[in-house]
Order: sequence, then C-alpha cells, then structure tokens
Amino acid sequence: RSLGLELFIDLLTLAALILGAVLFSSWVFGLIAQREAEIQRRTTQLASLHEASLILSMDLEISSVLDRVVSLAQDLVNARYAALGVLAEGGEGLDRFITSGFTKEEEILIGDAPAGLGILGAVLEEGRTISIDNLAEDPRRAGMPKNHPPMTTFLGVPIRIKGKVIGNLYLTDKIPPGSLKSPRAIPFTDEDVKIVEMFASQAAIAIENAQLYRQTRQLGVLQERERIGMDLHDGIIQSIYAVGLMLEEAQHRLKIDPDASDKDIQNAISGLNEVIRDIRNYILDLRPERFIGRDLRRGVEELIRDLKANTFLDVDYSSSQSDFSSLTPEQTVEILHIIREALTNIRRHAKAAHVDIEIVMEKGQFETRISDDGVGVKDWDPETSRGNGIRNMKIRAQSLGGELTVGPGGTVGTVVILIVPLLPGASPA
Repeated sequence: RSLGLELFIDLLTLAALILGAVLFSSWVFGLIAQREAEIQRRTTQLASLHEASLILSMDLEISSVLDRVVSLAQDLVNARYAALGVLAEGGEGLDRFITSGFTKEEEILIGDAPAGLGILGAVLEEGRTISIDNLAEDPRRAGMPKNHPPMTTFLGVPIRIKGKVIGNLYLTDKIPPGSLKSPRAIPFTDEDVKIVEMFASQAAIAIENAQLYRQTRQLGVLQERERIGMDLHDGIIQSIYAVGLMLEEAQHRLKIDPDASDKDIQNAISGLNEVIRDIRNYILDLRPERFIGRDLRRGVEELIRDLKANTFLDVDYSSSQSDFSSLTPEQTVEILHIIREALTNIRRHAKAAHVDIEIVMEKGQFETRISDDGVGVKDWDPETSRGNGIRNMKIRAQSLGGELTVGPGGTVGTVVILIVPLLPGASPA
C-alpha cells in the first residue's frame, strides 16, 4: 500500500511538472507571439513611414504637400481625425488649418477653423509632443464648437524647420486595428509617438522644399518679366519707333516723290509685320526672332543698313575678323541687342553726324566699341536715370559674364564699350 501511495504521489508530481511546463511554455510562446506581433506592427509602421516619405518627396506644390502630410499622418497611426496647423509668418496664430477625416457636412456645421487656443495652443506654446488619453479630463482643453464631433484620445507633434516650429500635427481618436464601425478610441502608444515624430521631420523637409520651390518659381517669374521687359524695350518698341520714322518720312515725301513715299510705306508695313511676329512669339513664350539664326556679321550689317535708311548718319564699321562662329547663338543675340540699343540711343539722343563701330576678337574675349561725335553723355547713374536702355544693356552684358561701360568719347560724343569673355571662366580684361 505504501508503494502504491508513493507511486501515486510521483505520478501527481510528474503531472504537476508537465502541467507547469505546458503552462510555462504557453506563457513563453504567448510572449514570443506578442513580441512578434509588436515587431510586425513596428515593421509595418516603419514601412508605411518610408512609403509616406517617398510620396511626400515627389510633390513640390505647397498646398498639395500640406494635404498629403495630414492624410499620411492619419494613416500612419490609424487615427479617426487628423489636422495640420501652419503658423502665420509672424508666429502668432494659425495661417492655415488642414483637416482629414471630416465629411463636408461636418466641416460646414463646425464653422470657422480654430484659432490655435486650448490644447492646440499648448502644443504651439510648449513646442513639444503632447499625448492625452482623455481630452475631457485635460485642463488645457478649450471648448469645442457645438457641432464638433466628440474626440477622446489626442496626439500633437510640432513640425520644425531649422529649429523653428512652423506648424503642428494633431491626431485624435486612434482606432483599434481590425475594428468595425464606430469603435471606441484607444490611446496612442509610445510607438505611435515615435513614428509621428519621425514623420514630422520628413514633413518639415517636404514643406521646406515646397516653399523653396514656390520662391524659386516666383523669382523665375520676376526674372522672366524683366527679360521680356528688356526685349520689348530693346526689340519691339525700338522696331515700332523705326516704323514711325519710316511713316514720317513717307508723309514728307508723299507730295514731292510719291514713288519713294510708296516704298517707305511698304517698308513700314514689312516692319509692322515683323513686330507682329515678335509679339506672337511672346504670346507663345518664345524669344523674339529678329536676331534668331543670325551670325554677328549679318546682324551688325542689318543694323547699320537700318540706321542709314532712317538717318543721315555716316557709319564706319571695322572688324578684326569676319568669322564669329566661336560665339554661341545666345551670345550673338544678346550682343546684337546691345549694339542695336546703342545705335538707337545715338539716333534718338546724340545729334551726331558720324558713328564708328569697331569689333575685335582676340586673347579669348570679344570687344565692340561704338562711338559718335554727338552731344555726349554725362555720368550715368542707374539709380536716378528714368530710361531703361543703358540699364538693359548692362544687364545683358552681365548675363554674358561681360562688362559694359558708357562714357564721354574724348573731346566730343559718347563711347560704348562691351567686353565679353569667350573662354570658360575668363574675366573681361
């Protein structure tokens, strides 16, 4: 009997050990499964973060970037509602407030966007992440509008650019994974906080890039307007002025020499047609075609012919060479615009009888010198001058990496000197 009792006790002990081992194994495997699930969730979140960052990097329109930031942050932590508040430039109040998760009807019923008070203002003022499990119990919470949907859990994360807070991400009511309709919100986890903080850093880069892109485009628009203004002044307006001179001459000749007058009118019509083509090119966002496709020699010869046809000026032209193929088409167009503007100024203002045009290409640079025997030019100040001609000439010269000087021509007249380097990295001598 004692042997049977001992055997029974041994069996009970063995059963207890087996049960303990099973329970322990179940607990260990449960922990492992729980840990694996956490790792899987973390991996999924990191993959989502990577994908969200790639999506943000592909967009440069500031409004689109802000909308994407809100919706991507909402998806990262499975929040029911999300918002992005962007600070005004002065740093006081919100300039923009973009939301996600609200229906159109809810937005209309809610009314005006928040001003950045209460818990939203706390994130702005403290400049740090704030996570709240129950908004109703937080003393910093300001009253919500009458028709605002109820919210329970909250996560606010600041967005910084170069250490300065420029906005905040607001996420509310985390939805449990796999939940059906209208689930009860759960608190945001520490992993959620880390993911959203990392995303906020990526969002800051995307927002800054979009802002820089917008500024670059605005600068490009201003530069294009300035270029068009120069081309209008140096090209189309000067051409219209030349047509006007032709018509004036035709008017004077009409009674005494009708045939010559008819020729002047035909030339004026041709000139106006060329102006119309230039204006059409501007409408199509093209450069004026007056000098497109011209080499420098042909372009200068055309300008001299135009000058002689519309004035009684005596023009001398000399060049150290006739081959200007080393000039790029862009250089040729800009140089011809500068020469035309210089000749137009002589025709309109100098009261000269003689003009010298000299072109030299040597030692890796192009140089043209245009002088007249007219009334001369005083020291020119671009800040006080009301005309744009010489200013435009200087801007064109600078765009070529060159230098333009305008000054007295010795005893009489004016001399315009343009120097343009032809070799990469060369500077005007």
